[in-house]
Amino acid sequence: MNAFKKRLAVLCLLVMVIIPGWTGAAEPLAAQLSAIHDSAEVLTAKPSEPSQQSEPDLPQLIHEEAEEEQIAQGISLTQFTRFDTKGWLEGAALTVDLAEPSVKTNLLTPPHVAQSMPLIQQMKAAGAIAGVNGDFFDIGNTQAALGAEVRSGELRKSGEDRLAASVSQDRIGQISPLVLQGKVMANGATTTLHAINAPQLPADHLAMYTPDWGTAKRTHLVSPDFFEVLVEDGKVKMTYAGGVHNEALHEGQFILSGKGASAAFLKALPVGSAVEVRVETRPDFRKLAFAIGGGALLVDKGKVVTKDHGAVHPRTAVGFTKDGKKMILATIDGRSSRSRGMTLLELAQWMKEKRAWTALNLDGGGSSTLVARMQGQTGLKVVNTPSDGQERPVPNGIGVWNDKRTGQLGGFKIEAGSRRVFSGLTRKFRAMAYDTAFAPLQTDQIRMHWRALPAALGRFDGAVLRAAHPGKGRISVRSRGVESMAEVHVLGKPVSLAIEPRLMGLEKGKTATFLVTGKDASGYQTYVEPEDVQLSYDRQIIDVKANADGSLTVVPQVEQGVARITARVGELQAVAGVSIGWEQQRIETFEDASTPWTFAKAPAETTGELLYVDDADRKSKALKLTYDFTKSTKTRAVYALPPTGLMPLPGEVKKIGVHVRGDGGNGHWLRTRIKDAAGVYHTLDLAAEVNWHGWRYVEINVPAGVQYPIQLNQIYLVEPDAKKQDKGDILLDDVVVYVSAPLHLPDEPVQPHPMVLQQGTVPQSSWRFAVLNDLHIVSAAPDSKEVKHTVQVLQDLSREDVDFVIFNGDLVDDATIENVTFVKTLIEQNLDKPYYVTPGNHETYGTGNLDLFVQVFGPRAALHHFDHKGVRFILSNTALGGWRVSDDAQWRQLDAWLEQGKRDRKVRQLVFLAHHPLNDPNPSKTSQISDAREAGLLQKKLTDFSERSGKPAIMIAAHAHVHHWTQRDGVAYAVVGPVGKRVYGSPDRGGFYGYGVFSINGEKKGNVRKHPWLVADVRPILEDIALERTEFYVNETAEVKVSGLQTGGWTFPLTYPATVRYRGENGLTVTRLDQATGSSIAVFDPVTHLLRFRRPGKVVLVVQSGGFSKRFVLVGTRANSGGK
Repeated sequence: MNAFKKRLAVLCLLVMVIIPGWTGAAEPLAAQLSAIHDSAEVLTAKPSEPSQQSEPDLPQLIHEEAEEEQIAQGISLTQFTRFDTKGWLEGAALTVDLAEPSVKTNLLTPPHVAQSMPLIQQMKAAGAIAGVNGDFFDIGNTQAALGAEVRSGELRKSGEDRLAASVSQDRIGQISPLVLQGKVMANGATTTLHAINAPQLPADHLAMYTPDWGTAKRTHLVSPDFFEVLVEDGKVKMTYAGGVHNEALHEGQFILSGKGASAAFLKALPVGSAVEVRVETRPDFRKLAFAIGGGALLVDKGKVVTKDHGAVHPRTAVGFTKDGKKMILATIDGRSSRSRGMTLLELAQWMKEKRAWTALNLDGGGSSTLVARMQGQTGLKVVNTPSDGQERPVPNGIGVWNDKRTGQLGGFKIEAGSRRVFSGLTRKFRAMAYDTAFAPLQTDQIRMHWRALPAALGRFDGAVLRAAHPGKGRISVRSRGVESMAEVHVLGKPVSLAIEPRLMGLEKGKTATFLVTGKDASGYQTYVEPEDVQLSYDRQIIDVKANADGSLTVVPQVEQGVARITARVGELQAVAGVSIGWEQQRIETFEDASTPWTFAKAPAETTGELLYVDDADRKSKALKLTYDFTKSTKTRAVYALPPTGLMPLPGEVKKIGVHVRGDGGNGHWLRTRIKDAAGVYHTLDLAAEVNWHGWRYVEINVPAGVQYPIQLNQIYLVEPDAKKQDKGDILLDDVVVYVSAPLHLPDEPVQPHPMVLQQGTVPQSSWRFAVLNDLHIVSAAPDSKEVKHTVQVLQDLSREDVDFVIFNGDLVDDATIENVTFVKTLIEQNLDKPYYVTPGNHETYGTGNLDLFVQVFGPRAALHHFDHKGVRFILSNTALGGWRVSDDAQWRQLDAWLEQGKRDRKVRQLVFLAHHPLNDPNPSKTSQISDAREAGLLQKKLTDFSERSGKPAIMIAAHAHVHHWTQRDGVAYAVVGPVGKRVYGSPDRGGFYGYGVFSINGEKKGNVRKHPWLVADVRPILEDIALERTEFYVNETAEVKVSGLQTGGWTFPLTYPATVRYRGENGLTVTRLDQATGSSIAVFDPVTHLLRFRRPGKVVLVVQSGGFSKRFVLVGTRANSGGK
């Protein structure tokens, strides 16, 4: 303790003796809290009373996952992910047993009061093993905390009447004001000392600054009525009128600063005057291990007392249990898609759930930080995700210590990059040891024995498991009679391989990381350890290094170039491409208006225009796009189109960017659209909201999988929210592209799903239902292709043996009463079957809700379920892009239906429908559930349904305007293509107009590949079928390329995923080539589409798909001498 602090302690003791009524004992906690309730994040506490009104609409929990680990004796860390009706939350909490003798708590600080440092640095300097950030502070100025600070029973600063969290020397936690009771006596007069080391000085207040303050400037305190004195060894050394002492203070020095009446007291002190300072606090700071200031009181006597349900931010809080013997330190992440943050009311409710009897809000936002030593590890880790992307320097925090070590092995924490591993391949595990007090142990002297339970799962070589038989079980690590376990899932052998991402674009000096992943026959996926992968690549262009977490890093060896990476695992192979060094090209400056860009709009009521204008900021011409979105509630858009409608882009474009002045953007959505070489349009997001002022450059990556060359089709501003009614304009300038050298990769092989029917028939015991979606009917266009397609399909289905039809969203193009009524009438006039509907996003266009849809189709149109012949059907609502945003209450209903379906013996299978797919199969990835984590949660729940009940499940979706099938984690996922509007998918990847007829064998649970319980007849809506050629040579093995022709001239390969049946006549046998017998003229293989004439002649091939059938005469002739 320095000399000044010794003198201060003596003075404080004198005060207790001299001043009647002063006491070092703390007032009862209830009495203190009744005086001050910090009701918001403000600089001073304000009185308030707990609300007597009904609680505001707090979010309801949907799903939560938490993992708790003991990091030291008496200290546990819980990390959680929580999904509620407001969105996602991530956070962490420390629970500290204050009664544990080996646990110590204290204030964390930098060396000085007016200083900030990242929390992890403060903890390393102090030796703490866990902690959170603390008080609000004078950010951007002195950095000093606003509230009180006590460290190891020493008062560093006061906090006026702000609440403080403290732990007493006898290990009891409490929340109360730390009230400063100070006196300054000099020159025969006595005055009140209002503050110690405070960053602000209110009128008429007197503050003392000690060497703890540091070197931060205090010039902001100066005012006309300001005065301060420098005291050294108890006497005034210097006086300052209209200025401050800006040098660092030394031992034996302190400063007294005053305003108004306090300044007058100081002005009366000549140099050499004796000064005595007496300091006391309630509660007595000497009896506290630490105290730290905070903001709003959250919980008092077990009741939520804050009313603040407004702003949502990252949060930090401290709380104590009813007996004061446990402390809860928590952080809630925010301001990101992974975690929204909390209101103070939500935080209070959450702290109460964690058993906090009393709780205080600490500094949140970018300050929120929790650091801890993880179980079995020696270093410190930032556990949460600070919203600034890195730790913000803070002035203090609450630290926790436990130095207890027994040296006796207590257990292991087991880690791996994934708990899944393919049969026949390996997985690396790692064990970190801790002793019986949970202190980390070095493992180099510990001999560990690893094994799999049951043993059939595989064998260990050291810490590496070589998986054998598929199944779930545990892995065990054992040493010195101590055993720890972790779950493991051995998958089947991989049947497909991928490199993720498949395309990697590297700017100069950058690296990229990828994984080699696989899937087994049931769709379970995981990564493959680098040691199990054979890689080949051009080492002069790139190098590839394996990482400890199972990933691989590409390191460029040149400034510009391209390379292919081939990964092999057994007989499986995957290819990825790397492009290095992109060239920027400016493709449009808008300087030449002689061939102008053109304006378009939607719907017709929308108005706007396109103008070439001079812009002073950029000193060039720009394109002004104006809009008036006040004349319709439908989705409104204004478009800037290149002069010819399509602008060819050079080479392999990796990025597209444009400069945008956003002053008049009003938060609308800025997008662009490109057309690729396959004729497929891809819509890309340049900015989710144009919400900035001035010029900003925005850009978007061109999605992997587009077919080059590409063309720019439009740049447009769009608003789907019916409530956003405004007008304005934006400016566009300098459209640029980033181009790489050409990189040619083989097409990814299409993996046919066994549930898609090919060349087969449905068993007689099966029953059928049909699914149609994306009709996009407009009542004002009764002769449109959308109406014609719909009528054709409905009339075909009326003649068939289907039990019912499901319309899986986007029945209309806009939600008007005319459109919705028209489509209902259209269905009922042309369909002689029962039907059900689910809502799509277009059912809300123009209204923002489903009111019209439910009004016309009934209350069950938005969400319902039914059981039919042993199959549970769940028809869900993703009209606004997901389940939560569309109807946050439906998750509880979905969970109930799934849980009941697991237990109900009458339910044998599950069909789950939603308009939006979990993943868009198309490269742009714009037509899917908007919240990827919510999509992952639904996938997890469907897998859980299937695994726990043993009942198979499928999810059927729409919206992506493509036909696609896949298998994920034991569940089938189908996307049914559109009946109307426009195809989004590539023609060779399921891009065609169509629908699906599903057949279910109620007796089968089904091996997905050998005996599927469900098969689908994927039906294109055809106008014609064409063959590329009909003449062949004898003994030539040639591919028969069949095309489907649809409305508007759309042509696609008539093959998987379309269901196609072939029949041979007049000497044509349809069978596998290697299985052909007999003496037919020719053999056609329906799987490979290969044809072989055995001898000259004419045969007939009948091709049937959907309701369309066509006969082709094929001719086989002998090759002449110059022929094949």
